Amino acid sequence: MKYISQWITLILAGIVIAGVYFYVTHAMQAQKNRIQTPRPAAPEQAIELSTLTTTTGSYAATITASGLVKPRYSLTMTSQVSGEVIRLSSQFESGQVIKKGHVLGQLQNSELNSSVASAKNTLAAAELAFKEEMRQGEQAKAEWQAAGFTGEPDSDLVLRAPQLAAAKSEVEAAKAALENARTKLAYTKVVAPFDALIIARNVSPGSYLSAGSEIGTLYSTDRAEIQLDLSNSDWLKLPNSSILLENWPVLISSIDTSETWQGKVLSINQHIDETTRMRSLTISLENPLQHTPPLIPGAFVEVSIQGKRLDNLWRLPNTALSQKSEIWYVDENSRLAAFETTPRFVDSKYVYIQVPDTMRNKTYEVLAQPYNSYLKGTLVKPLNTSGQTNKSVQP
Repeated sequence: MKYISQWITLILAGIVIAGVYFYVTHAMQAQKNRIQTPRPAAPEQAIELSTLTTTTGSYAATITASGLVKPRYSLTMTSQVSGEVIRLSSQFESGQVIKKGHVLGQLQNSELNSSVASAKNTLAAAELAFKEEMRQGEQAKAEWQAAGFTGEPDSDLVLRAPQLAAAKSEVEAAKAALENARTKLAYTKVVAPFDALIIARNVSPGSYLSAGSEIGTLYSTDRAEIQLDLSNSDWLKLPNSSILLENWPVLISSIDTSETWQGKVLSINQHIDETTRMRSLTISLENPLQHTPPLIPGAFVEVSIQGKRLDNLWRLPNTALSQKSEIWYVDENSRLAAFETTPRFVDSKYVYIQVPDTMRNKTYEVLAQPYNSYLKGTLVKPLNTSGQTNKSVQP
C-alpha cells in the first residue's frame, strides 16, 4: 500500500511539473508573439510653415551706378600772342555764365599793329608791281605784232609771261602775310569759344602775357555728361545698343539731397577698359544750369537706368532666398521641395528668380523664410501670409 502511494505521488508531481512547463512555455510564446507584432503606425503630422503665393511674371531690372558730373567741354584758355592786359570784362569772374563770342579781355601789342601796317604796305607794293608787269606784257605783245612776226616767240620771256606770274605770286604771298598779321592781331582779343561757366580767372589788368600763358578755365553749359562703368552682368540687363541710343530715359539723383533730373543715354563705348575690365556708357543732361535746381559740374550723383523686361520670373522677398541659395516651395503633394538658383537681379526688397521650365505658368506656395534644418519631402501645411497672389506688375 505504501508503495502504491509513492507512485501516485510521483505521478501527480510529474503531472504538476508538466503543467507548469507547458504553462511557462505558452506564456513565453505569447510574450514573444506580442513583441514581434508591430504597433499600428501613427498618422503623419504636417508642420505649419509661413508661405506666400507666387506665379511667374515679367519684370525689368533697374541698373544703378554712381558717377561724377562733368561738362561737355572743359577748356583752359591760353594766350595765342604776347601782350599786356589792358582791359577785362566785368563778367570774367568765377561763377559767371557768358555767351559764345563774349570778349573776356584785351591785350595790347604794338608789334602786331606794326606787322599789320607793314603787311598792308607790302601788299600794296606787290599789287602795283603786278599792274606794271601787266602793262609791260601788253606793250611787249603789241611790239611783237607790230614787227610783223607770226606765231609764238622762241622764249616766253619776250612777252614777259614769267615776269607776270612772279608778280602775281608776290601779290598772293603779300595777301597771306596780311591775313596772318590780322589773325595774330585778332588774338589780342580774348573771346569765349562757347557758352560757358567761368571756373577760374588767372589774369588781371596790367598783366603781361607770353604766348601760351594761362588766362582762365571755362566749362561749357550746353550739356552735362556722366560716365558710368558697368559690369558685364549689368550690361546683360540692358536692352541692345540701338535702343539705348533712342533717348533711353535715365533718372539722375543727387547723392546728398533728394533732387532728381531726367537725363538720357548719350553714347556707348564699344570697348572694354583694360584696367577695370568694365565697359562704360555716357549719360547726358541738356542745359544743366537752366534746370530747377541746376545740376552743377563736379556733383557726385547716382544714375538709375531702366533695363529690359525679363520673362518667367518669380518676384520674392529677399528672405525667401536661403543661405544655400535655394528657393523652398510646397509641391503638388504638399511636401517640401527646393531648387538652387542665382537671382537674375535684386533690389532693396525683392529677389527676382528665373523659374525652372517645368514650373512656369503655375502657382506655388513659396516659403517666406526657409531654414537650413528643413528636409525635402516633409509634409507641410502652408500658412499663407501674403494674402494675395504675387502677380506681375510694373516695377
